[in-house]
Amino acid sequence: MVPESFPAQLPVPVALARPPRGKVAVLAPHPDDEVVGPGGCVAIHRALGDPVRTLIVTDGRAGNVSGGDWREHVAARRAESRAAAELLGGYPITFWDFPDNCVITEDAVSEVTHRAVEWLRADPPDVVYAPAPMDAHSDHAAIAEIARRALEHIGFKGVHYGYEVWGMAPVDTVVAIDDVAERKLAAMRCFPSQLAYTSFDHFVMGMNAARALFLPKGGRYAEGFVTLRTGGSCP
Repeated sequence: MVPESFPAQLPVPVALARPPRGKVAVLAPHPDDEVVGPGGCVAIHRALGDPVRTLIVTDGRAGNVSGGDWREHVAARRAESRAAAELLGGYPITFWDFPDNCVITEDAVSEVTHRAVEWLRADPPDVVYAPAPMDAHSDHAAIAEIARRALEHIGFKGVHYGYEVWGMAPVDTVVAIDDVAERKLAAMRCFPSQLAYTSFDHFVMGMNAARALFLPKGGRYAEGFVTLRTGGSCP
């Protein structure tokens, strides 16, 4: 018998062999987050024929630690995201080029939310991937809130997953990506501007390996998600 004072146990994440089907929208704070978080699932969606489109909100200029011209850095990061998209099956990317790592105000959140509403309405999705609300980066947390507000505004009735980037979230769903893990790793390596200073490819694939703990025996890689909306209901 468990003592009454014993801490409540978090539920074991549900393991899925593939992501839910349908038209997919990915919201990413910076160029590379769209691969770091849901890149494996995106590759599966594309292999199954699901349409995918991606929105990258900032230009990633703060990742320019080399001291070179920031405009050249922004152009390089755009090219990196496009190269990764081709490896994951091909999908269109919209770049909004807001500066990153800035002080985030309510006015800024409202402005970007309004634009996100219009972007989502232009081609309504069935499945949305955006950062998990508890991610340890202010830009990621802001885009998570923007996605929440925008989806609420349009009356979204599909599946909304919060993905992991900077740290492991209390996920309730993991999706097996064994069949596309090497492709995701290759897509991660399309970002030399960032890999020159931080081994994101190593860290991300390690996180995906850890999430495989919740897969059936023999699974090696999984992406973890916080389910923020499914089938018209909010958990």
